[in-house]
Amino acid sequence: MNIYVTRHGETEWNTYWKLQGRSNTVLNEKGREQACLTHNGFVEAGISFDRIYSSPLNRAVETAVLMTEKPESEIIKDDRIIEFCFGKAEGKTPDERNEDPELKDFHLFFDDPEKYVALEDAEPFESVLKRTAAFWEDEIKPLEKMGIQNILVVTHGGTMQSLLLYIDGRSLKDYWKTKMANCTINKIVLENGCFRLEYTGKVFYSEDKSKKSADGFFSK
Repeated sequence: MNIYVTRHGETEWNTYWKLQGRSNTVLNEKGREQACLTHNGFVEAGISFDRIYSSPLNRAVETAVLMTEKPESEIIKDDRIIEFCFGKAEGKTPDERNEDPELKDFHLFFDDPEKYVALEDAEPFESVLKRTAAFWEDEIKPLEKMGIQNILVVTHGGTMQSLLLYIDGRSLKDYWKTKMANCTINKIVLENGCFRLEYTGKVFYSEDKSKKSADGFFSK
């Protein structure tokens, strides 16, 4: 069984490096184009989806709809793959966070995850790692016995790393080892109850679409 895990398309907050978290932002024009081009790429590669999961936030749901051309009613919204809650830090740029005494240590979230301590109104790594592990074990793993072939999972930059960490076994220290652009595709294969990461960092959109990778994906 193949599971394609992706990040939502671009939003206006992405362009300003504002922390989104649970803030219910929407895709901008470029983000919609990224999702539509990804849909075209899936079609060209002969990939269709038996099940589609999405974070319940608007930017993820719209991405799922555009990537698959399925109605929203067919998208399974799952709270276990929602983005981190960042509390007071949401909506702030890096400079704005650095200027706020209460958020002076927030940079550790990206720079040194092992030392990051979530404020009372935010979600710690431990919570996200627990809920994403439950998503894999309790939601996805049982589907293998149902004969399902392809699944799409649309999530967020932070939560996607947690989903991948569960598969590749990296430590929290290396949480941000690989940066993921919007609409990045990561393929996980589930076979005989075991997950393995087949590839990461593929995208279907590119400034130079003449450069295709061997499997039909455009490389960014």
